[in-house]
Amino acid sequence: MSRKRGKLGNLEPAAWVRPELRALPSYDYVPVAGDHKLDQNEVPWELPRWVKQEVARRLVETDWARYPDFHAEGLRRELGRLHGWPWEGVLVGNGSNELLALALEALAPVGGEVLGAEPCFGLYRMFVTRAGARPRFLPPRPDLRLPVAELQAEIEADPRRPLLLASPNNPTGEALSPAEIEGLLDRLEAPLLLDNAYAEFCRHDYRPLLAGHPHLLLFRTFSKAWSLAGLRLGYLLAHPDLVRELIKVKLPYNLGHAGAIAGQLALGRAQPAARRRVAVILGRRPQWARGLAAAGLEVFPSEANFLLVRCPSAAEAKRVKQGLAARGVLVREVGSGAAGGALAGCLRISIGGGAALRATRAALAEIQPALVEAGR
Repeated sequence: MSRKRGKLGNLEPAAWVRPELRALPSYDYVPVAGDHKLDQNEVPWELPRWVKQEVARRLVETDWARYPDFHAEGLRRELGRLHGWPWEGVLVGNGSNELLALALEALAPVGGEVLGAEPCFGLYRMFVTRAGARPRFLPPRPDLRLPVAELQAEIEADPRRPLLLASPNNPTGEALSPAEIEGLLDRLEAPLLLDNAYAEFCRHDYRPLLAGHPHLLLFRTFSKAWSLAGLRLGYLLAHPDLVRELIKVKLPYNLGHAGAIAGQLALGRAQPAARRRVAVILGRRPQWARGLAAAGLEVFPSEANFLLVRCPSAAEAKRVKQGLAARGVLVREVGSGAAGGALAGCLRISIGGGAALRATRAALAEIQPALVEAGR
């Protein structure tokens, strides 16, 4: 492609992007065909067909030439009723990630620090950097547990820095207790952004903390338990005064007709199906953990719909991933990025249905002798 010179000289177009953003790694996912997709923390079952058909019917009857509800107020009211929280303290968007990025852009100090801890979701650093702040993410512990005591010490040194955490954490599945979260809140003089995307699979409930801690923002999603990952629908719960300020910087009409309709129908008529899906996954989680441990993998405790496992080496993790993929089972290799050293040899495996469990066990039984031989 030809490029005009003159005043621009040899300047590359990418040079206009802020240097700290150019330095970020790309967050990519390359789709791969497989019989059992266990690499993206999705649930293995679709929304009931009749719900999808009703969403389609209502969407067809909606006037697409008109903008949707400015702030999706109907869905906000439904979520407020579900959680026993004022609807004015609910904000919805295209996935909880959109809302996390929005909240950081509003709350992170430009040029200042946002606290966090590794390992964490790969997009957190991008969100903080995009907001004009610097991630102060504590290094991972050898056991990959969230460093609560170290975070408390950081907060006591400077309590005015926002804190970004996930519980259950991704990719480990670890969840902090409400008492541990409250201990952090009691020390903070800044917002705590708590990514609670896997809430339905976790024994801990952080919602009661909202009433006594106006600096807590709780982020949730329809992508997991509600089987709506394909529609990109999420929400946050926070103090109504804070949500009113966030609305000022939220893009108008950020949620289209399809997401709003699907969310309201799911909340109103598909709750029993969602509860059944969660119950099945919680019942299968110990079975998956036992099966993976029996194959010689180190299995980390999880409060989510996935398990983190560790192979003896990064090379063996790659062979396990490739061996599973060759047999139709897709898993995620996570030993890269800022916490890559601590996560070396680790794979993340979504908890699938019975057929996926049987296929994974059979595949590991075939792979394991080859791994033992390769390690000699």
